[in-house]
Amino acid sequence: MMRKTGCMLVVTALTALGLAGCASKTATVIGYPHSTFANLTQSPHEHYQSVSSIAAHQRRALIEDLDIFFMTDRPTRLTRWVTK
Repeated sequence: MMRKTGCMLVVTALTALGLAGCASKTATVIGYPHSTFANLTQSPHEHYQSVSSIAAHQRRALIEDLDIFFMTDRPTRLTRWVTK
């Protein structure tokens, strides 16, 4: 049972690492194929720029969420010793 859980954690971590990374034009187009199409208010380039900016913002938010989850964003104040 423990081995199965460990394998699932490794697979999950590798999947997360594989999905994370730089959002190149190819990755954005594959993830959102309509990013290069025009819509009623934007040219194809403007639409791609807005989709890329949203994807970049979501990546930065994910990193901040992981920092908070793993408590690496700020030192704890729960100890009586100095932890600088």
